[in-house]
Amino acid sequence: MNATVIDTLKFADRLKKAGFEPRQAEGLTRALGNELAERMVTKRDLDDAVQTLDTTLKTMDAKFEAKFAGLEPRFDAIDARFAGLEPRFDARFAGLEPRFDAIDARFDGLAPRFDAIDAKLASQHREFSGKFNVLLGTMALGFTLVIGLMGYSLFSPRFAGLNAGAVAIESQAVRTLPQPPALD
Repeated sequence: MNATVIDTLKFADRLKKAGFEPRQAEGLTRALGNELAERMVTKRDLDDAVQTLDTTLKTMDAKFEAKFAGLEPRFDAIDARFAGLEPRFDARFAGLEPRFDAIDARFDGLAPRFDAIDAKLASQHREFSGKFNVLLGTMALGFTLVIGLMGYSLFSPRFAGLNAGAVAIESQAVRTLPQPPALD
């Protein structure tokens, strides 16, 4: 039996007052009442849906519990395997500890040698820097002399004209002067 959602008598009276024929008003009211009654959710419908949902959840919960109960022994087996591996890892790492200590000691022993190499390289750097500075200075002096001689040869006074011969004769006379005796 469907529950009545609206007061159909009142609704039919309203339709009659609004101008509907009495047969039309009653027909519309019955149709609306039937539709609402079929489509309306009742408390019993809600209780049935909640009961179905509760049963489904309990079934799923039981399935999950069974699955997890089946996984528990597997996790215990994995834990046992790891517990068996732990002493092996500890033994291996304990064996590596002295080797790392020996490597550290070797590196510590190499430190003075590296310091000596660093000192030697620094000394050679200073020596080569000094030699390079001397070489650079010598090259600069030589370059200056070359430039100076080139400038002298290009821009030196040249005697021309009537007095050129006199200068040449005096220069030749100076070259032919007797040399002073050597002091022994």
